[in-house]
Amino acid sequence: MAKNNDDIVISREENKKIRKTADKKPVSTKTIGVCVLVLILLMALSAVVSELSGISIADIASERASGELIYDSLPDSIKNMESYSSGTVLLTDTSVDYLDSGGRLLSSNSHLYSQPVMKVNKSTVLLYDRGGTAFRIERNSDIYNTYTVSGAITTAALGKKNNYAYVLNDEGGFQSHLYVYSYQGKKQFEWGSASEYCAGVALSDNGKNVALSMLGVENGEYYSKVIFFNFRGSEPVYSVKFTDSTVFGLDFVNNKTVAALTDNGIFVINNDGQYETVCEYSPAEIKHSSFETSDIKAFAVANHGNEKDTDVVIFNKKYAELFRVNTDTEVISLASSERFTAVLFSNEVKIYSDTNTPIGSILLGEKCIDAAFSGRTLYVRTVSGIYSFDADADTDLTQKKSEEETAATENKTEIPAVNEYDTTESSGTEEATEASTSAVSYG
Repeated sequence: MAKNNDDIVISREENKKIRKTADKKPVSTKTIGVCVLVLILLMALSAVVSELSGISIADIASERASGELIYDSLPDSIKNMESYSSGTVLLTDTSVDYLDSGGRLLSSNSHLYSQPVMKVNKSTVLLYDRGGTAFRIERNSDIYNTYTVSGAITTAALGKKNNYAYVLNDEGGFQSHLYVYSYQGKKQFEWGSASEYCAGVALSDNGKNVALSMLGVENGEYYSKVIFFNFRGSEPVYSVKFTDSTVFGLDFVNNKTVAALTDNGIFVINNDGQYETVCEYSPAEIKHSSFETSDIKAFAVANHGNEKDTDVVIFNKKYAELFRVNTDTEVISLASSERFTAVLFSNEVKIYSDTNTPIGSILLGEKCIDAAFSGRTLYVRTVSGIYSFDADADTDLTQKKSEEETAATENKTEIPAVNEYDTTESSGTEEATEASTSAVSYG
């Protein structure tokens, strides 16, 4: 057991590959019975889905025969979906599931967190229990380490250098207690506030700076504050107060410049603590945003609060506006990558390039929930499953098979193939190590 300074204890041996391994269990009569029941349920469900998307039972059987994923989780159990390396990663109520670019389930790591939150950087995942005392790091789809801390975790972040930060509401007299650790587990920075609540934290791309959004009360009035630290000093480089705005997100424009995303607009703060207004709107107008995981930033702003008159505004990494499009249809969600932006409507997805070139429109025929890019692949989650599309070619990747299978089915009409859901019990146990956080005083 290796000690990670004074607030976390790490145990690598106890936390390797806590994963679902269904193939290790012997097949019993009960299991066969359950499988038959599940098959019957899938056939019944396929009849319902066929009414929505035109998929027949034969199509689903073909997908199963060709090795396509039948995803074993209920749609409403998925809490988040993010791009991951060459595929996507799903956070559910009970597990972290990794899918390849074709939608096949690669691995699944169970968790017992009551309020799980996931942060992703390429092939690294930070999973923490908001309001709880546990978090863990997953790398290359394996559980690398699990941690237990002494206070409730309020927020956390994962940097581009795979260093990580978390904020505790602990017993050391701090309303907010920040810790930052390197990829190797070495403490980089620590800071505490006795009176202000930390609502968000972000790490610079070079792994040497941190920004926090704080909430406080002064003379009976609430305020938001953005504080910027360099790890070489204990005092803030700057602190900017917003008396009429609430900061809901932070994004590093470069290593010394931070974008504060508020309910009244977007403000870019330079290293001197001076800021400029990039975009203004009211709290009733800002509806959706996509800014954390890509160089392209997208925001949906309902003009005067009217969702039938919504501007989708696209920025580059420096928050210079690239273009905007207006829609008279309510926007459900946004997803962006280095090249593309996907705008999700009730049953349709429109894809744009970073040059305002419409790539295509995907009619799904069912309610969209969210989406994520992984390179040129777009994953769309709907009420009945997850679709996978080539953003350049507007092609459904879940329909791709071998050349022989394609040649044998040329006479079939290409339709979106959905990954069905049924309920299975998750396996694996959550391991955690214990530690107590020692209080550190700050002026």
